[in-house]
Amino acid sequence: MDTLIHGSGPIKIIAIHGIQGTNRVWLPLAAQLAHQCTFILPNLPGRGAQRDCSEHDMTLESFANVIEDTVHKYINDGQPYCLAGWSMGVSVALAFVGQAQAKRPDKLMLLSGVPDISQVSWFTQTTQAQLLEEIGEREQRLQLQEAATHHAVMWTWQSIARCSLREQCALVDVPCLIMTGTRDEDSPLPLVSEFRQLLANPTFLTIDNAGHSILTKNTAAVSAGFSDFLNLE
Repeated sequence: MDTLIHGSGPIKIIAIHGIQGTNRVWLPLAAQLAHQCTFILPNLPGRGAQRDCSEHDMTLESFANVIEDTVHKYINDGQPYCLAGWSMGVSVALAFVGQAQAKRPDKLMLLSGVPDISQVSWFTQTTQAQLLEEIGEREQRLQLQEAATHHAVMWTWQSIARCSLREQCALVDVPCLIMTGTRDEDSPLPLVSEFRQLLANPTFLTIDNAGHSILTKNTAAVSAGFSDFLNLE
């Protein structure tokens, strides 16, 4: 496994990156909350040191299995933990909740994601050459510090583009924080707002004038949201 551990606080947070980034996207937030939380940041297949993968590894089920392995490795029996996801990481978190044999999280934090991936247009091209070009353009637009291989992103998108996690939302019975930017073009606010009806116990927060990259562009606002939701001192 390719996993970063950041922070020394008592609250353990397993945090999942998006379709194009890596675990490093969480580091600015982890740095701000380092005294209150310990962030456990796995890389999904095709990202970071896990680049030697095939298209068969690029599924929500495969990604959820990585999170399950992470729980088994880093969370002791009976130990509470939180699960966070950004962008596609939201879908992975919900997929994990839906299939997990491991201990489920005590709280969920879902950032800049949607309950139904088939309703978003992260990529629109259909031919391989054009899709790979579009992937490169989105990587630049989001200003990712470290990115997944373009083929890993392509295979992932081809696998998940028609996926809905609505049914998995019904299995979430723990407190859940939803955060999103009001100007997010990748996960538009009306689609994110559907979580209000799908989740049993949601807390919904928006960041005014923020786009998709709230972890890096609006770190202080996300940190404040986490602090309130987790009752950090």
